[in-house]
Amino acid sequence: MKKVLLGFAAAAMVIGGIYFSSPSEAQDNYDISSSPETVSQNIVISQFYGGGGQTGAQFTHDFVELFNRGESPVSLAGWSVQYASQNGTNWLPASPLPNVSLQPGQYFLIQFASNGAIGSPLPTPDFIAPVLDPEGFIPNLSATTGKLALVNNSTRLPANPCPSESSIIDLVGYGPNVSCFEGQPTPVLSVTTAGRRNSNGCADTDNNLVDFSIAAPTPRNTASPANACNLGGTLQAAGAADPSNVAPGNLTLLTVTVTPATGPPSTGITVNGNLSNIGGSNPQIFFDDGTNGDETAGDNIFSFIATIPAGSQSGIRNIPIAVADAQSRTASTNITLTITAQADPSSNMLLGNPSNATTDVNNPTNYLLVKSQWVASYHRDRGIPNWISWHLDTTWLGSTNRQDDYRPDTSLPAGWYQVVPADYSGSGFDRGHHCPSGDRTKTVADNSATFFMTNMMPQAPANNQGPWAQLEEYLRSLVNSGNEIYIIAGTYGTGGTGTNGGVTNTIAAGKVTVPNRTWKIAVVLPNGSNDLDRITKTTRVIAVDMPNSQSIGLSTPWRNFRTTARQIEARTGHTFFTNVRPNIRRVLKLKLDNQ
Repeated sequence: MKKVLLGFAAAAMVIGGIYFSSPSEAQDNYDISSSPETVSQNIVISQFYGGGGQTGAQFTHDFVELFNRGESPVSLAGWSVQYASQNGTNWLPASPLPNVSLQPGQYFLIQFASNGAIGSPLPTPDFIAPVLDPEGFIPNLSATTGKLALVNNSTRLPANPCPSESSIIDLVGYGPNVSCFEGQPTPVLSVTTAGRRNSNGCADTDNNLVDFSIAAPTPRNTASPANACNLGGTLQAAGAADPSNVAPGNLTLLTVTVTPATGPPSTGITVNGNLSNIGGSNPQIFFDDGTNGDETAGDNIFSFIATIPAGSQSGIRNIPIAVADAQSRTASTNITLTITAQADPSSNMLLGNPSNATTDVNNPTNYLLVKSQWVASYHRDRGIPNWISWHLDTTWLGSTNRQDDYRPDTSLPAGWYQVVPADYSGSGFDRGHHCPSGDRTKTVADNSATFFMTNMMPQAPANNQGPWAQLEEYLRSLVNSGNEIYIIAGTYGTGGTGTNGGVTNTIAAGKVTVPNRTWKIAVVLPNGSNDLDRITKTTRVIAVDMPNSQSIGLSTPWRNFRTTARQIEARTGHTFFTNVRPNIRRVLKLKLDNQ
């Protein structure tokens, strides 16, 4: 379920021995967010109405109706329905629901405020939202646009337009410009219409637009006829994107969680998405076999890693998903993601731009390639980076498995050759990472971004798997000991020695240059903030320069190749630490690490 809006008035009072408090204003906006997108197997918001008592209203009071679409009773004790305005960031303080066990197929009616005496009384409500201030205000929903959240506790949601608390069971955003919703918001409501969940409350695809119809309100309570949903015979699905906000040229992991039918059991489940809205294929197969970003084979979570094309315009994109099983049952859902402005390179390139790389396509030998996970100066004619820069702290580290999904970088400018994994096949060189896979393990998308071929170099295996890997592991150990590190790595020269013997200058029919040397510089700081201001003359700097050759030896310690940033500058033509204060910059460049 995802995002929903509702509006209330706020204040404080004691009712039934329970104290409810809120800001003193007569009308405050509160905001809610969404829980992880998962189809609810039991309680959902099945209907809502905010026009109560107004001119032309059907009923005297606003209301929210809940429904048990599952197959087992569910207690509502301590749960709450929370409301926020269209773009609000504060959620109405919650009033705990009573200890009612809602049976399968049963409805539960909550009465909210009235804006006047016009309309018919509601059927007997199962719960009346209490007065929230001494003036007599009761929660009042917007008649046209807002957001509602069903929460499995009565803790007020955090001040956020779209919270992501796991306690959110269902979320509805109504009105086209609302800030929080599942999939897509419903159309706008009016004093004569309500949002009504389709199939008498049984429908749930995690897309408010698909799940709800706008029609005359028909409130139902626990005394209304029950409506069994028979979910056991229904195939269900819910989609999500991680991250759901992604910049052009970057990755997002698209997942579809399928709930198989049980009567008879689903077999042969397939998931296909229409990725044409983000420059992808239609149809695009999603995978549940441990590949393409799928973490666990056979768990009914189908995955695909999508690349947002460079130059994509900002805005919301909706990706339709079609699910089917071998029993001819189908389900549909929707994945919503937001394409944002170009990724901000500030964190990964905090210390400076060593070659003054730019995003000008007319600068092909020093092209600034920006990912959320790393920033590069790419050399089109060499087919490898000049350098790649990234920031490493514990926020980048987690438990995500190594993806090994080497692939061309489709975000390169049109007409540029995109190096492919096969270009390295049989060359005698590894596809060597600049930014390591092990430095980006927080999410699947982060780790997958390290396998773009634009992050690779033809690296002698003894170099890549020997002292280079040792240094990567050492730097991560420093991070796990309370430090953060700014790292830049690159190559220079032409001609390396791989496992085929002899010097090789290029591979891939001349499209990829084999470098002669590999280098790396790391600036180590204790964890903190305002990092540039914390860099001093005593800050540790680790710099290495290694031959790209099998002769390096797998067991040779990385410390044998220590040098200074100044020496690497002289060999590459780059200028390091340009954002650091000049008097400190000069000292850092001359440091030769001895720890």
